[in-house]
Amino acid sequence: MMKVRIGAIGPPDSLQIIREVAQLDSRIELVEFEYFGSEQLPGIMSKHRYEVTQWIFSGQTPYHYCLEKGLITEQEASYPPLHGMALLGTCLQVMQEHGRFVSHMSLDTVDEGIVKSLFSEYHLDKINFELLSYQGYKDYDEIIDFHFQNFKAGKAEVALTCLLKVYLALRKLGIPCYRVVPSKLAIKTVLDLLVSRAQSHVYEKQKVVIIGFQLVEGGRVCKKTVYDFAEKQKELELELELLQIARKLNGSLINRGGGVHFIYATQGDYELLIAERTFSKMVNEITMRTTLDFHIGIGSGYTIHDAEQHVQRAFEYANEEAAGTIIYVDEEGINTGALGKDNTNALPNLKLPVYWEAVLKTHGYRENIPMKVYQYVKLKNIPYFSSEMMSSLLKNTDRNSRRILSELEQMGLIRSLKEDLNQGKRGRPKKVYELVLSEEK
Repeated sequence: MMKVRIGAIGPPDSLQIIREVAQLDSRIELVEFEYFGSEQLPGIMSKHRYEVTQWIFSGQTPYHYCLEKGLITEQEASYPPLHGMALLGTCLQVMQEHGRFVSHMSLDTVDEGIVKSLFSEYHLDKINFELLSYQGYKDYDEIIDFHFQNFKAGKAEVALTCLLKVYLALRKLGIPCYRVVPSKLAIKTVLDLLVSRAQSHVYEKQKVVIIGFQLVEGGRVCKKTVYDFAEKQKELELELELLQIARKLNGSLINRGGGVHFIYATQGDYELLIAERTFSKMVNEITMRTTLDFHIGIGSGYTIHDAEQHVQRAFEYANEEAAGTIIYVDEEGINTGALGKDNTNALPNLKLPVYWEAVLKTHGYRENIPMKVYQYVKLKNIPYFSSEMMSSLLKNTDRNSRRILSELEQMGLIRSLKEDLNQGKRGRPKKVYELVLSEEK
């Protein structure tokens, strides 16, 4: 079973707890990144964002900071919430260390509703909290000042914080302070969610995508079944252009008749293509070379039937628009802009991991081919690959592909997992590989 690679971001004490939980789950390969302040997060995410499948943050502050700065999306990450039991356990620690009942405390981050519900349920109404609840991200200095002012005014004997930087600052100021950290149960719940999301993501990339081209003549959909020689020649030119796109998508081109052509591919291959180049630009170039106008309907579905239904729906919508319109339809509905002219939904251009850049530079190896291999594997979210798969990607012979993979393996950028015995076929077994994203020790 292939493991899900999950990145963990947090201070050392939080990472230790996350590590202990992750080690009990055979599905997870945890990659840890220590941080002490939000100013470190952009550097971590810019270098390592796409080296893992999902991210777990130690708390809401680093998570929402990255979310607000566009360093991550909600579908890539999550964080363990601070349930009531974590707060209750910290309060018990305060009482035990002080040897008496402490009735006045200041508390940041934890939702006010959780505090009221928990202490009401256990009849602990004599504990008074000065609260600084907030959604998203709040500046550290503001939180530190909140605790300092409450302690100075005698409103709180003890400060409870969820943030290591705040904890260290308050301790330095001589204020009794305790850290509230998520429970192991909360961490396990989030890790289960991330694993499930990662597995679902693999399934999503295997969805069927059909790209339909519908010829338009004089502003109307072309329904001809008989063409003169000049028109037939133009359609053959169009088929040659579409065949090139089909090859890039590792797909199949079908002439459906009546001026309609379908390219069958997968969601992963389609996203890989638009990550390299906007689809609308490719369409415009075909229009210029063939002088033909057409609508483009893109249908995505978990079955061929669903994808075909979505293409037809896209065509129906496109018929009301100008020629050259690109309409994308999936189970969530119609999208005219995200995959159309501005291509705002195209995947970001993946950078090579820092480890790969360093190794390639050391060996004086050009980045173009390793970049293609890395982007293909990451964007399609495939766990392992063979030389045959790379031959298709690199448009190369199997012998040259094996040579390239051998070079990458010798440099430590990929590793061979097992021998593919070709399921009874003749010929020598082929190696199966996976990416190596950091130096092995």
